[in-house]
Amino acid sequence: MLNKKISLATAVSAALLTSSFAFAATEQSYELKGTCAFLPADRATEFHGTPNGSKLNLGMAGNQWVVFEDAMQAFNVWIGKGDGTEPAYRPNDANGFTLADLNAEANRNYVQLIPPGQIRKQIKSGCMLLGNDEDRNFLPGNIQVDFDVFASTNYNLMQDLANNGFIDEAVPYIANRLDLMVKVGNTKGIGSDSYTGDADFDKQFDIAMDLLSGDVVASSLDHINEGIHNASNGYMKKVDAYINGHANASTPITMTYRYGNDTTETDTKTATEWLEAALQAVATPHPSSPGAKRLPGSGDPLAGDSGENHSSHNLVDNGCGTATDLVFCEYAVLNKFNTHESRVHHVETPGGIQNESGFVPVDVGYVWITELAYQLNHNNLNVQGMVGDQNIADLGIPNTAGVNADKIYSLALLATSKNEKRGRLFIDFLRSPEGQAAYTTGGFTGLTPSQLEEGKCYATPVNGVSAATNRAGDGSCDDWLSNN
Repeated sequence: MLNKKISLATAVSAALLTSSFAFAATEQSYELKGTCAFLPADRATEFHGTPNGSKLNLGMAGNQWVVFEDAMQAFNVWIGKGDGTEPAYRPNDANGFTLADLNAEANRNYVQLIPPGQIRKQIKSGCMLLGNDEDRNFLPGNIQVDFDVFASTNYNLMQDLANNGFIDEAVPYIANRLDLMVKVGNTKGIGSDSYTGDADFDKQFDIAMDLLSGDVVASSLDHINEGIHNASNGYMKKVDAYINGHANASTPITMTYRYGNDTTETDTKTATEWLEAALQAVATPHPSSPGAKRLPGSGDPLAGDSGENHSSHNLVDNGCGTATDLVFCEYAVLNKFNTHESRVHHVETPGGIQNESGFVPVDVGYVWITELAYQLNHNNLNVQGMVGDQNIADLGIPNTAGVNADKIYSLALLATSKNEKRGRLFIDFLRSPEGQAAYTTGGFTGLTPSQLEEGKCYATPVNGVSAATNRAGDGSCDDWLSNN
């Protein structure tokens, strides 16, 4: 057991702030191993502060960049309890920073807001490479951080860190949901064609067929490192079940369709038959697809390979149905001949949709609604979502039959923490009413008290596996961990 427990209050009292924390000395429960995480130098847009001498080192899932400046300001006020002792926040304005500014407590934090899979790999290896674009750069820029807190968009990454001795508990703190970003006016008509007259069915069917179409360039997600991929994959599988189980699944539809393997067909088929045909066309990776580039696992990040061992991108091999009954999933889009696989989707997708210099032009890509909300809040009207409404409350792929439900984020105190007290305070802050408000103003969905009591407890790893259980009803892992 790490003896690094997360304080479980949803709002911390003044007594907690003034009380002393007792931290039991523990032996190091983890081992740094594996190759360094890698990020292209031109994607390192969300590295804030310096980890050396920082009061708090945060590795946060990248989509939180849309609210994080406000969240850090609110955290400064929160730890000061509004009595005038809170450290002043210094914005980055035209006057520049002085050394005194940089050493002020409010700015002695380090924050990374990039795909959580990359941060997970950085935590496990102890290092992050930034760039290495030229052969002569034999020592690329690197960052070595003892992170205090890690936040993820799913519990899979948390389980992996628990298996390697980095955490013993993960708690929820906020929720988000998916949208598809397109150019304003939705000039490609993503999700807008009518087939049966049932608006809900037609939208979901057209989204699936457009994402699989050779006429649509999709900005697809790095399915190893970007946490949003888990939500998008879940959405696609739910859409598949919804389409095939719907009364309109057998409705005849006549159209000309370009498949993801760059062949074209004009025919009349049912919705089920069209979807199956589109999936069969990408059942194995097209030679020009990102799926093909993942093979056989060379470990060369500049060649588009993460170093993870993905020996097959075939749909059947990756749980996407059977040879005769395939299921719509992320691998299907990655296997198309014209898909772009992003490394930092919230940078590459809007840049590609707007055809900005340095970005691969794309037509559509998954984003969190908060990322779209940020663009709209900052008057970037060159992009929109599936609803096409500028009202942030209406954003998101329609949740027809529960296909696009909110996804809950989790966070944990890490065994690498050198600032456990401040790390616990930050976790408590995000789960407090003030922390929730800092996020919900940016489009996130706040959690209910019962949702905040959920989470995972992880036992000491045995043979590289940490047994996990749901947190107790009173929001505590203590009793379970003491017996495991």
